Amino acid sequence: MTDLPIDSPPSLRRYWWLPSISVIIWLAFFSALMLSPARVKLVGSDADPCWHWQQGNWMLQHRAVLHTEVFSHTRPGVPLVDLEWLSEVVMALVGGVFGWSGIALLAAAICATCVWLLHRQLLAEGNELLLSTVLTLLAAGVCATHWLARPHMATHLLVLVFAWQLRWFDRGRTTTRKLLVLLPLLMALWANLHGAFVFGYALVGIYFAGAVASWVCATAEQRPALRHRAVVLGVLVVACVLASLLNPNGWRLPVQVIRYMHSPLLMDFAQEFLPLSFHDQSMLPFMVEAALTLLMLWIVRPRLSITDALLLIVWLGLSLRMARNAPLFALIATPILAEHWNAYLRTASPSRFIRRYRSISANLISINQLAGARALPALVMVATILVLAKPQLVGGQPLLRTELPADRFPDGAVEFLRQSPEVVRGKMFNDYMWGGYFILVMPEQKVFIHPNIGVYGEELVKEFVHVNNVQPDWEDILKKYRVGWTILPVKHPLNHLLEMNPHWTPVFSNGQAVIFSRTS
Repeated sequence: MTDLPIDSPPSLRRYWWLPSISVIIWLAFFSALMLSPARVKLVGSDADPCWHWQQGNWMLQHRAVLHTEVFSHTRPGVPLVDLEWLSEVVMALVGGVFGWSGIALLAAAICATCVWLLHRQLLAEGNELLLSTVLTLLAAGVCATHWLARPHMATHLLVLVFAWQLRWFDRGRTTTRKLLVLLPLLMALWANLHGAFVFGYALVGIYFAGAVASWVCATAEQRPALRHRAVVLGVLVVACVLASLLNPNGWRLPVQVIRYMHSPLLMDFAQEFLPLSFHDQSMLPFMVEAALTLLMLWIVRPRLSITDALLLIVWLGLSLRMARNAPLFALIATPILAEHWNAYLRTASPSRFIRRYRSISANLISINQLAGARALPALVMVATILVLAKPQLVGGQPLLRTELPADRFPDGAVEFLRQSPEVVRGKMFNDYMWGGYFILVMPEQKVFIHPNIGVYGEELVKEFVHVNNVQPDWEDILKKYRVGWTILPVKHPLNHLLEMNPHWTPVFSNGQAVIFSRTS
């Protein structure tokens, strides 16, 4: 396939005020996330951003990486392998200056950049502008279900870059030297940003396996080139594994990730690690993407390479096993879909639909060639930062404010405890979803559990589940950990038992949270 230019030829006049389709996509997603209620969803869908921010605060305050648990009373001082320490430090730096709005801005910029990079990749590979835009928007719809201000956004970005560079090396469009330098460097960064860096192992491993299989099945004339590719990818596997050890925890980091992934109890504890549900309406874009993949195999009938077939099978399987992997499937599969659907649409007989498609595509290409406003994303980013920085520059309230949603977190209960700390004694038992929030807004009170579930181990998680589900030994577990008060949602089943227990009394209730204190 011959690559088409993605920018306007030098002979055409460009308009400085006209953004390209790629730039429009970046602006649209960044603006939609920052100037709508989606901004609150980025930071307030759950309590994870809270504890990531607070762990970053601790590291900035102590000028050290966190190696022990310091926020809960159930596991004080136990060894901790922080899988996202660098992301947390960045969040703390941004949050310390701009608050939640700054953290939302960082997440929105990463989301928009992922979509923009995917669109640029499809165009650079010679796909039609209209098809590239439609498939990019579909992939963005799949990714949007997990657009949250959390460290896993680094994984979205780096999976995209890894898959892009490996794909281009597989097609002879990038050099061995560039591949062996760029990807290990990115792997070293990835291992410090998010624990899903092991997906980088998986991507390189799939390309290595595909290269070896292609070498074995190739003719004598093809084998030297394929053998070279397999050797390079084998070296890359080793280089990436070694690069991932360049982190404050060394070899303990990949061991911790693998141990976590092999614990069904811990993996099933968070909803995002559960298998994908087709009853969830937010999964509709993923179902469309999967349907397009099946239709491609049925209608287009492409001659997929062994590597591309492995990529589709493995990542579709991982997505069905764990909903959190669906965005990664979209980022990896979309270039494969674009390549083969593009070839089909170019050679298809000129039906009414095909003629209309080609007409719209030609018009878009003509307009896109006139675009000259390449600096708009940078200008918008600078303008947004200035808006966020307004209090520091000229005083007053910021023009763009972001706060945690009051209906999701117990602000009233926390305020009550600040004003009347004497009403509770002993240790806390808290709702799991609120643990990260308490760490940030009430650090003087150590929590029973928080979302950094890997630090607790299966034994304590089981004990928490026993209390949370009001199983017969719940009171013994509370006594074991010297729990003197609870803070739970109003409808939590434990509240009903505590209300009937003469040794417990309610000290606060506001329709959202109830605080019970032990009387003896």
